[in-house]
Amino acid sequence: MTRKEYEYNFKVNSLDSVIKYLNDNGYIKTCILKQTRKVYENKNNPSMIARITTNIVDDKEEVLIDFKNVKNKENNLKISDESVPIQINDNEIDKYLSILDVLEFEFKIELIRTRYIYEKNNVKFEIDDYIYPKMCVVALEGNCTEVDAEYKRIINTIGCIVKEEKIWI
Repeated sequence: MTRKEYEYNFKVNSLDSVIKYLNDNGYIKTCILKQTRKVYENKNNPSMIARITTNIVDDKEEVLIDFKNVKNKENNLKISDESVPIQINDNEIDKYLSILDVLEFEFKIELIRTRYIYEKNNVKFEIDDYIYPKMCVVALEGNCTEVDAEYKRIINTIGCIVKEEKIWI
């Protein structure tokens, strides 16, 4: 079972103006988590990635694997198919790495960040403060009509987007 993801993501110079925008516009912070994510890219199709993510929330750790296939990418918008995440126990990680190897996924990058999640209605903002590589990334996802409208509003309000070719989210 896959799910469709409709998402804008972009780099910013600072998260301060984004967080102010969210607070001023009625968004509620629903979660803060520490994340380490290892991204694997398919050798034959770079738009297909696998992610092994370690989340730490309230001193509780979970490790998940999921897959993403970016179907359409235009400017900061990505439309993707995503798998449902699977929880991994510590003693199973080698099994999943073996599967990734057979499916011809190769390790690309490790990301370390703090993620702040804000939500309102059918729009979710994921605000990422990366420790490695050092950067600040904003992603908004949800219902396409509402996300399109919100993306236009925030871009007009905060400006200062840093355009990059590839963001590993």
